[in-house]
Amino acid sequence: MFLAIKEMKKEKARFILIISIFILISYLVYFLVGLANGLAVDNRTAVDKWDASHVILADGSNKNISSSMIDKDQLEKDLQGLDYYLVNLSRSAAYKNGSKDEIDTIDISLIGIEESSKYFPEIIEGKLPSKEKDAVASLSLKLEEGMEIGDELKLSMNGSVYKIVGFTEDYKYNVSPVIYTKLADASAASIIYSPVEKDSETSQKSSSKSGQDIDTKSGPTPGTPERVSAGLVKLSESDRSKIKSLDEKYELITKEDFIKEIPGYYAQLLTFGLMIIFLIVISAIVLGVFLYIVTIQKKDIFGIMKIQGISNQYISKSVVIQTFLVSFIGLALGLLLTYATEYFLPVSVPFRSNINYYLFITIIMIITSQLGAIFSVKSVSGIDPLEVI
Repeated sequence: MFLAIKEMKKEKARFILIISIFILISYLVYFLVGLANGLAVDNRTAVDKWDASHVILADGSNKNISSSMIDKDQLEKDLQGLDYYLVNLSRSAAYKNGSKDEIDTIDISLIGIEESSKYFPEIIEGKLPSKEKDAVASLSLKLEEGMEIGDELKLSMNGSVYKIVGFTEDYKYNVSPVIYTKLADASAASIIYSPVEKDSETSQKSSSKSGQDIDTKSGPTPGTPERVSAGLVKLSESDRSKIKSLDEKYELITKEDFIKEIPGYYAQLLTFGLMIIFLIVISAIVLGVFLYIVTIQKKDIFGIMKIQGISNQYISKSVVIQTFLVSFIGLALGLLLTYATEYFLPVSVPFRSNINYYLFITIIMIITSQLGAIFSVKSVSGIDPLEVI
């Protein structure tokens, strides 16, 4: 320990350079892991909030909620006696406060849940939806887009206007911020059909001129059963018979499988995962080989120490301790630099630190550095003092 620290104090410039290499390599790995984790989380935070074990989709929807439409009354009948709730999910572009400038046009996801449900997201500012087209917005709309309570979002698809009456946590679906509304206000029918009165009046005028009686009412055909995107239900192993009956009638999947089927999520996860794994392995090998070379370069010094009567055990212990100190200091500073960068990054950058991932990477790099030191120690132990002389 004494020899290791004394050498580091004496050769400050050399060890600062070595530690700097550790800082830069670890910072690169930590930062890319944070970006990959941020993108993954932004795909699924809204779904993670769903308090359910299984998701019920329409048969033949291919595990895609955007392709699912289920008869609401029939689904409620089939789920009677179970702990469940219904959701609608739609996606659209929207204009902030009616402005059609490109900078004020954003992609959003609409999730409809009964506002009286205990599963409606917790309000952190404002109130629950009470009127038609009221919405509770994800906090990201406030932090990233500067929206406030009372602001409006006008859907580009049909002109529907949603008024923000509250904010909830930073929930996103498929990297788009979420707004929560009443169940019916997020249905596919309410998004597809245009409620704009001006269009309706124009159609009425044209129909009267042609002498034809045309129904210009916007929305689904009267008498069409109300439909929902999915049902969320809590099922345990004891509900096997119910699971089987639901699976025969609908597409019943676990919440984890549903998350994997979010468009682009799994492919993105695999791509970034493989890239980061290779980066970690290559970085760890580079650090281990680098420390091996640095130690071998001191072969003559170790030979002179042997002539002075210093044992192989003492030299080996000194090299291992020195390697640990250098790698630990470099990795710790790289981690601190990563957290400092996260603090100054714009909120629009999808970066999320994960201490568990960072600890795993740190341990891997320390182990490979120690292996490099151990292999170099074996070479040093075989040095003949006479050859050095």
